[in-house]
Amino acid sequence: MFKKISPKLFAVIGILAAVIIIDLIVKRPFFGTAKERVYELLHHGRVSVKTDSVDINSRDFLKKYYDVFGYTKNWTDSSGTNDKYRDMLIDMLKHADSLGLDRKDYHQDYISRFDSLSHLPKFDYAQYESENELIFADAALTFLYHVAYGKEINIGYNGVKYNIDSARIVTMFDSLLIKHNWRGILDSLEPKTTQYVILKSQLNRMQSFMQDSAWTDSITATNTPAVKQALVMKLKAYGLMPDSVNNDSVSASLLRTAIKGFQRMMGTDTTGVANDKTLAYLNFPLKKRIEQIKESLNYWRWTGRLKEHDFILVNIPAARLQIVSSDSTKDIGMRVIVGKLATRTPSFTAYITKVISYPYWTVPFSIATKEMLPKIRRDTGYLDNNSLQVINGKGEEVDPHKINWNKYSEKYFPYTLRQGTGCDNSLGVLKFDLNSPYSIYLHDTNRKDLFSNKNRFMSHGCVRVEKPMVLAEFLLREGLDTSTIAQLNKCMAEQKPNEFKLKKHFPVLIFYMTADVDEKGTLKFYGDVYGVEENTTETKKAI
Repeated sequence: MFKKISPKLFAVIGILAAVIIIDLIVKRPFFGTAKERVYELLHHGRVSVKTDSVDINSRDFLKKYYDVFGYTKNWTDSSGTNDKYRDMLIDMLKHADSLGLDRKDYHQDYISRFDSLSHLPKFDYAQYESENELIFADAALTFLYHVAYGKEINIGYNGVKYNIDSARIVTMFDSLLIKHNWRGILDSLEPKTTQYVILKSQLNRMQSFMQDSAWTDSITATNTPAVKQALVMKLKAYGLMPDSVNNDSVSASLLRTAIKGFQRMMGTDTTGVANDKTLAYLNFPLKKRIEQIKESLNYWRWTGRLKEHDFILVNIPAARLQIVSSDSTKDIGMRVIVGKLATRTPSFTAYITKVISYPYWTVPFSIATKEMLPKIRRDTGYLDNNSLQVINGKGEEVDPHKINWNKYSEKYFPYTLRQGTGCDNSLGVLKFDLNSPYSIYLHDTNRKDLFSNKNRFMSHGCVRVEKPMVLAEFLLREGLDTSTIAQLNKCMAEQKPNEFKLKKHFPVLIFYMTADVDEKGTLKFYGDVYGVEENTTETKKAI
């Protein structure tokens, strides 16, 4: 009834079955092209090679690269002709340290292990070819992306628009494979801001010192030759004393000058004496200082994502604002007052949408009920003395003397407190509105004297600026005419608020960097005022 199957047919079926089984075992694309296999792996976003499982981080870049340039074997080739590509990649990734990046983010362990195994006799390049090609290409593309645009940063809200040029990264990757000029490509991708250049230089000098020199993080106040030598070595680590100076024969004046430089770097009194406070700064682990610089370098790389050429950067630990251009620093910089520990200024990005002259200050509910209400209960004159108006739910001003203030509390308070305009207003005469989910903005202040304080962490979360008029003129350009400026300088009372809308929204980045470069181009370290680095995570909204 059934025809007998010939032995030859059995043999063919057996061969096909064996091929399919082998294909499944080694995961080679037998029935599909290598490109199809690569796209299949990209879809999953994670590749497995024997006991290794590797995440593919730059899936979009890889897909775009293969769409534009096609699939070729760049990293795996049994002839050994492609060894130069792996050697180049390994050399390039070694350079990550000098940029403040971590080689482990670019599959370093897997690539090193593959490279070592590839030199063994009878190493099978064909096994897991597509997986290995993806892992190597992903390492290179992710590295190029991080050099140009930084890694993700820890902020509570990101309200700015990105301008990440994926074509630029993909083209640079293709150029890397063709020309092998990885140093030139990295140089073209890196930021050119003064701050970034100086931070990177300081990082490399400090890392080189740690590799080549002996130092200690426990210098005492004892006046002995050994302690003096340790002190000199630590000052050399910060670049405050020439490397050529003999540690045993440093003059007292040179040592004093170097200590003053260190004290300026740490923002403490420049006595030139290694007192207890200075020793505490000196004994702060050098390795942690390097980590602080690396973190700041990444913030500066991240700014390359902005669509705009210019931006405002507020550094919370420095209590400082600066206007930055992508290729240089503007001459505009100023001190600011930021949130105290209990009412922190959050890290976030947003746009300034408008400038308001003679703004009202609408007192936040928490301040009105927790801080002001107890004072009003004791004396309603507190409202008049502070130019505070009481507004009901209909938006009408009411007579505070006709209100029984004892009826209200933090749980029930049906009024809004609003401060009248003028120089006595807590917002001063200028307010810079931000489009963020926080009730946080930049503004003038009626307490100009506070900007001379070293400790400028005393606001309820908003950022008070030292030179509001200078900032307004920069933002509005021709928007503030001579008569308006004169009116603002007169600081008249009971003026109606006036809005000046920006033609183009201006980005504001409020970052938390404990290492940065000041207006003189000097490396500075700032205190971890909110304990962000200590606790590793930052409070993501203002209290």
